[in-house]
Amino acid sequence: MTFRRGTTCMTTYPVFQDSLRLSTFKKGEFPLFITHYPLRSGYPNHHHEFAEISLVTSGQGTEIVGGVEHRLQPGSICLLPPYHLHAMRLEDEKPLYKFCCMFDMNALFQPAFTEVGQWLIKLSDETRPYYDLPPDAFAAIRDVLSALEAESRSAALGKQGFMRIKLLEVIYLFFRNHPGFASFGQTVDISPVEWDFVKYVNTHFMEESISLEEVADRFGVSVFVVRGAFKRLLGKNFLEYLHQLRIRRASSLLIATDMSVAEIAYDVGFSSLRSFTRVFKESTGLSATDYRKQNHEPE
Repeated sequence: MTFRRGTTCMTTYPVFQDSLRLSTFKKGEFPLFITHYPLRSGYPNHHHEFAEISLVTSGQGTEIVGGVEHRLQPGSICLLPPYHLHAMRLEDEKPLYKFCCMFDMNALFQPAFTEVGQWLIKLSDETRPYYDLPPDAFAAIRDVLSALEAESRSAALGKQGFMRIKLLEVIYLFFRNHPGFASFGQTVDISPVEWDFVKYVNTHFMEESISLEEVADRFGVSVFVVRGAFKRLLGKNFLEYLHQLRIRRASSLLIATDMSVAEIAYDVGFSSLRSFTRVFKESTGLSATDYRKQNHEPE
């Protein structure tokens, strides 16, 4: 796996995992990278612009997700949407073996599987993205990931479709066995184009130009259609959801880097520092500077 840190003057930028980005996918190929490997040292705080599901198969350690620690042992599973800050520590310098599957977020935003995307949103907002699998579920997901990894290295007929099916199987098993799954409630019936609105915002929220009007124009619908879809699907208006995505990324950058507050504000898509400052305080109850002081871990 490749990690990268950029520097400009004395500012350190976030460590990010770029295995998926470095892969060259041909047209029609499923954007997914999977490996089963021994982790021999911890990870620093990092984040990335793709979704990741990981499964520990042997060894012990600790993972820190959004500042919250949890133990790692065989059967520990975690599904992280993009931009979530996380780190790992090992114990007694013994290797920890894990599956790591990274994939394009768009893979979960398919019209035929809208419930998956809705679950993922609830996972981000309402409950933890990690837990320990019971033995039977651990064996089942391990076997599916093994098949997915083998397929990713093959040239078999129907490879791309098989990989998509296996990824969805892992995701469904993850949610089916999640201890908080019952609290997710019923999914909302939506049209494919409504799901496209959400997908578009999830993949373009850092662009300063994105707005309710821009999304409506792109899909050839009225702003009332877009506004209603967000409210019905997510229980939030368009701007609330846009700010949620931006503040989540900003929070990670405040913890993981020494980028200035102004740099972070513009990185996540705000057109002015004043707007960012106001929204961040409304969302977290803290100023960006105070949030960094409370959460920053020196290297």
